[in-house]
Amino acid sequence: MPRLIPYVMDIARVMYFIDGENLAIRFGATLKETGRVPAPQVVYTPNVLVWSPLLNEDGHGVIRKYYYTSVIESGPDIAEAERSLKAAGVEAPRVFRKDRAKGSKRVDISLSTDMLLHATRKHCDIAILVAGDEDYVPLVRAVQAEGVRVHVWFVPNGLSPALQQASDSYTDITHILAVERQEPAV
Repeated sequence: MPRLIPYVMDIARVMYFIDGENLAIRFGATLKETGRVPAPQVVYTPNVLVWSPLLNEDGHGVIRKYYYTSVIESGPDIAEAERSLKAAGVEAPRVFRKDRAKGSKRVDISLSTDMLLHATRKHCDIAILVAGDEDYVPLVRAVQAEGVRVHVWFVPNGLSPALQQASDSYTDITHILAVERQEPAV
């Protein structure tokens, strides 16, 4: 499989910042729209998390993968979501409790704070942002101003044109997460 991080020397230090809540929601919508199903290796809990070990890109100097999501009180518990993510190769899951009425705001702000903090402390050369919202454009520009390249990964209908324009590169990861539904043999 070709590398998902283009134009990178193997000595580059890479960190992942994954808006997992948004990714899971958009991935669920993609499955409904296309009739596809999660690929066999994919860990998927609707509206909470989706990840594939094939996205881990361990050939580079990957330092850490941060995954931000939230769970509602009646859904899977925080520890269960963290275990699923760690089993899929995410070392640093950040799972928050979500209030049905207010929703979750900690995901976006926690991701943004961590990504900017690591950029300013020169902990990484490349930040992989798995997201698509235009709200992340100021973050991308601030991180780039610190000398860090920002690669955006997304699923269909999930990448704003402004974020696409601001990123150093962008990649649709749907082909790793979903496959065509196989009809049972008769």
